[in-house]
Amino acid sequence: MSSSKGTYPDWRVINMTIQAGELDSTFAADGILNWEFPEFISIAPHVVLPLPDGRLFVVANELGIFPGFVVARLTDHGELDVGTGFGENQQGFARISTGEKFLSRKFGANLLSNGGVLITVEYSTRPPNGENGFVLIQLLPDGRLNDKFGEGGVAKFPYGSKPVPLDGALTAARARQNIPGHEKSAIQSGASSGASGIELPGGKVALVYFGFDHASQQTKGLVMRLNPDGSFDNTFNKIGSATVELAELGATGDNAARGVAAHVDGGLVVYGDFDDEGTFGTYAVRFTEHGTRDNEFGEFIVKSDRLPVFRDIAVRKKDGIIALVGGQDGQGVFDGEGVIVVLSADGSPHPLFNNGQPLFTKIVPEIGQNWTSCTFDNPDESKLIVAGTSGGAFVTDEMHAVCARYKLTGEPDTQFSGGYVTVNTSERLESTLNVQVTGQNKIVMCGEYWRDRLSLPKSGWIARFIA
Repeated sequence: MSSSKGTYPDWRVINMTIQAGELDSTFAADGILNWEFPEFISIAPHVVLPLPDGRLFVVANELGIFPGFVVARLTDHGELDVGTGFGENQQGFARISTGEKFLSRKFGANLLSNGGVLITVEYSTRPPNGENGFVLIQLLPDGRLNDKFGEGGVAKFPYGSKPVPLDGALTAARARQNIPGHEKSAIQSGASSGASGIELPGGKVALVYFGFDHASQQTKGLVMRLNPDGSFDNTFNKIGSATVELAELGATGDNAARGVAAHVDGGLVVYGDFDDEGTFGTYAVRFTEHGTRDNEFGEFIVKSDRLPVFRDIAVRKKDGIIALVGGQDGQGVFDGEGVIVVLSADGSPHPLFNNGQPLFTKIVPEIGQNWTSCTFDNPDESKLIVAGTSGGAFVTDEMHAVCARYKLTGEPDTQFSGGYVTVNTSERLESTLNVQVTGQNKIVMCGEYWRDRLSLPKSGWIARFIA
């Protein structure tokens, strides 16, 4: 086997009955690529970004907590794109180092208008002067750091004075659940990192995370806008940043911004989650291009004792319709329910999608699933594609990857292999991190392989389906 190719699973079970939803046999070996390359050491692809010509840009993590990560460009067939100008010595990949900053959790990434990539990830530094925060990284189209952005291509954002991350509160809440000792499992890693960033027209960058408000003693979501060089854009709320204030919360409630999307008229739609004295929920709000809250956009809230969380957002280009996806705990400890919300451009629930109500889905029999990623299809954006992982917050022996397609009425699109497909191998467990649609109308998703429910991810995969 050529060293520029990954390896492929010996056996797999894919739920498919018709052409739409079939694995694309022209990609890798029958549509699935194992993320194992002898040229570099990497664990799993966290984000796969389709390029206009059908090639794929992949961001992958390294083992444990390291000061670097790997980016690779793949051909349309799933091989390293060697000899075409990407990576050191045109090897088709590059290892990006962030010096003494140790990276952790899930990477986020989005394409830039110049063909480069914007990457976000959390970091920490060594004691005794250790700090935590996130970094925003800009890469050029050939995989090199953009030295005109930040410091050598990296902009650092320390969290400052020890905020109270809501992830910790959610984990603690789940740990308090009555789980039998012999059923202890790892927690799925599909949750978003603490930061998310996108490019805006003119090369500016919008990003969100969370910080600590000393005056109110609360953790609050933060929305920032940067100039193309990584400096704060002072035309956004006069200081380059704004906090998320939720009328729904009491004086002790905390919230964290998790994701952002560009919207009509230069606005930004921000989603996140909150904890208000033990009540957990998830929200979506909108900021104007000037950095103030858009009061004409409804403050959308989903809350329950099942710990609902939004994990991704998609905006339909032609009319500003907003899709938000995520999940919540199911009836039992180990099952889950997907959460899908579709809003009109003004923030009100879209009346045609599930009669204006959030759609709680359990398409995987018995154990259900949580959604991790979403996108509208090409070219008319008439369907919503969602991807996620079976079960709930905890890893189980039945965990596998799921991808579904919905009509914008909230009904499953049965022409897509009956409504959904799975990646489900016999020898490993699969979790999903990201889904995208290529310009050639193919669905690409990626994720992690787990050896068993007690372990951590040890490798990864990319699958491509016919849309």
